[in-house]
Amino acid sequence: MNNFSFCRFGKTLRWVVTVNFRSLLMWTVGSALGIFLYEMLMQTVVSYKNPFYMLQSIAEVGEVFMVMASVIFASSVVSSIGDKRKRTAFLMLPSTNLEKYLSLVFYVTVVSVLCMFLAFVVGDTLRMAWFWGSHVLSGDEAVYKEIEWNGVEETFYFWSSATRFTLSRLIPRLMTVWGSGIWWTWENEWSTLIYHVLLAVWVHSVYTLGGTLLRKYTFAVTSVALLTVVFLFDRISGSFGMPVYNWVDHILRGITGMGVALCFVLPIISMANYWASFHVFKHFELITTKWTNYDILKR
Repeated sequence: MNNFSFCRFGKTLRWVVTVNFRSLLMWTVGSALGIFLYEMLMQTVVSYKNPFYMLQSIAEVGEVFMVMASVIFASSVVSSIGDKRKRTAFLMLPSTNLEKYLSLVFYVTVVSVLCMFLAFVVGDTLRMAWFWGSHVLSGDEAVYKEIEWNGVEETFYFWSSATRFTLSRLIPRLMTVWGSGIWWTWENEWSTLIYHVLLAVWVHSVYTLGGTLLRKYTFAVTSVALLTVVFLFDRISGSFGMPVYNWVDHILRGITGMGVALCFVLPIISMANYWASFHVFKHFELITTKWTNYDILKR
């Protein structure tokens, strides 16, 4: 089989989801309870008097939670077939290497991340139900009104949802999510949006390569390598007076020529990372070295 088939890809993805369903369910339920307990603890410790500020704080936590979950899952792209039994069954599936590889990538990039977002929504909903049912934060002092940018007045309560605030932080800042819909704003240039999207893809490709190549401490080792590269690039570009962002009076006004150049370089590096990750995957064996899934000395 040399041709890609969406039917075989779907069946392979279903196999991956089925095999890892219990662990994914436990992670989802545990994360939902953790989010709920954290939000309750945050209100107990901080004692917010303004529900709008509390919702914004929850959204900040939700943004960090989703970003960390995304990169951790990307760095564990082959952990679902880590043991010998699962790897044997997976490699014997009647599908091509590309279909198997993409099923793993899709599982950690889409399915797992959506489950973590669902966990955040469920945890936040439990907090909403608790505050609404207990009435411990009711009355005029628990209400905050704000005039939205489109001229609509909205009232916030301590039992209001923080999900849309989280979405506003996760999606590109060119878009703003409010109760009345998704609105386009023009605070940043399109080049800045494109740069951030390409940067996110590059980060994903780095963690995918690290997760495919390494067997142990994939997230830690990949994060150290990534932060080292970013730190060195920032120091070198700053030394030559070529920053990526254009700041005017501490306000982001877009990206500079260096940022535009990276918009052409980052896709090439990302494709190289994905190709290297797939190349490592194609040479998977039942018995590997202690630290890596790819024995360079045998190639």
